[in-house]
Amino acid sequence: MRWENIHIAAVGTWLPEPVAVEAAVRSGELTPERCEVFGYRSVLVAPEGIAPPDMAVHAAETALKRSGVAPEEFGLLLHGSLWFQGLDVWPVGSYIAQRTVGRTVPALDVQQRCNIGVGGIELAASHLAAGARGSAVMLTTADRWDGPGVNRWSLHEDHVYGDGATAMVLSRHGGFARLLSTATVADNSLEAMARGDEPFHPVSPAAHTPLDLTRRSRQYKAEHDEDEAALRHARVMLQAKVKALAAARMPSSRLARVVIPATGRRKGDYQLHHLLGVEERQTTWAYGRTTGHIGGGDLAAGLAHLVETDG
Repeated sequence: MRWENIHIAAVGTWLPEPVAVEAAVRSGELTPERCEVFGYRSVLVAPEGIAPPDMAVHAAETALKRSGVAPEEFGLLLHGSLWFQGLDVWPVGSYIAQRTVGRTVPALDVQQRCNIGVGGIELAASHLAAGARGSAVMLTTADRWDGPGVNRWSLHEDHVYGDGATAMVLSRHGGFARLLSTATVADNSLEAMARGDEPFHPVSPAAHTPLDLTRRSRQYKAEHDEDEAALRHARVMLQAKVKALAAARMPSSRLARVVIPATGRRKGDYQLHHLLGVEERQTTWAYGRTTGHIGGGDLAAGLAHLVETDG
């Protein structure tokens, strides 16, 4: 989808201090083998006493100040997360909106695991392009990976989770960057990789039994062709890349920098930048390997890093 007159007015983050992965190896939380494969140098770990919604408020306050957009110009706030937000069954987005863009701005909680960082941009752009309420949209993400419900070091077999919150302001009235295009490609059958054979529960067992996405993924792979699943993942990513560049009317040779998920390196020589057809130096991996995978916030955090460091 090609967009006209949609801009990124600002990005903001709230990111805690990094913890060196060697400390997790020494404590036995991260095996030396996983540490070597993933390639992380550190992971962001939030201090005690702060919940994801307040992390998101801090990030949104930064983005709001940087944008120069008045609160009354906002017509929507979208908040994305992967994990527990401090309370069950309550409108997190409304909490964030009331403390940043105002009590009357509609706020929605949106979910699609880490893809919401990109999917939320498409939703926000659609809202603005439709000429709906307001001339700006605030996008926030926030997650904190704390026990006993999760163990950031072993929760997923392909990466380690970091804590953090991000915010992005999209506007019809200008900004530091234009949004040229977005593309979403889906293969909903791959959801089973995050479900495995685990049955549905009448209530969340997470308070008593830590989540184990690694077990779910391995169970899926035990019953399916792992190479075929990897190819299907790669296919949708390539299709999205091709569609986005075509809509932007831009050849891949013109890409200067590429923000990629901080999802860690893979076994072997074939890495994400190879799939995207760019050099690793063009990507944000040098930064992402210091944060860990902060879920839906990888995109905004990577972009903020490029802006703040003139990268």
